[in-house]
Amino acid sequence: MKRGFTIIELLAVISILVILTGIISGILYSTLRGSSKTRINTEVTQNGTYAIGVISNILATSRGVTKVGGAEINDCTTVQTGSSVTVKSIDGDEITFACSGTNISSNSASLINTNQVQIQAGSCSFSCQQKSTDSYSIPIVQIEFTIEDRNAILFENKSFSTFRTSVSLRNYSP
Repeated sequence: MKRGFTIIELLAVISILVILTGIISGILYSTLRGSSKTRINTEVTQNGTYAIGVISNILATSRGVTKVGGAEINDCTTVQTGSSVTVKSIDGDEITFACSGTNISSNSASLINTNQVQIQAGSCSFSCQQKSTDSYSIPIVQIEFTIEDRNAILFENKSFSTFRTSVSLRNYSP
């Protein structure tokens, strides 16, 4: 009696191993891709939340808006919109928030990690408004920008998020 395996039995075992290897590598690839997407979403969210938080806190404690889009203004009774806003802080200093290229900054200091994320082109704006008949009403500054991942190579890993808020100036003095 001869012992051993036939060629058919060997081919069947090899085929099963190839199929199992394909399934396992597909699952592993999907898992790694999913964790990469989660990391990218977290980076985008953390950077956007930090930027909008810093801007909101400073705006809320400001005395007034002095410029929108680089143009000097006396009040916001006519809606002003631009890619920057300058406010007078509680201690009298001027603070400018500006979107330039792919960055958003406060007096030239970046509010986002430009190695990880960037501002989506044309998505950043600041606007100032208040009741049109009352220059003593409190101005409301609206902020909107979209942050996207800078380093995503594959479209499926690309992540972006829009941030927007409105802030009333609590220490406004015309």
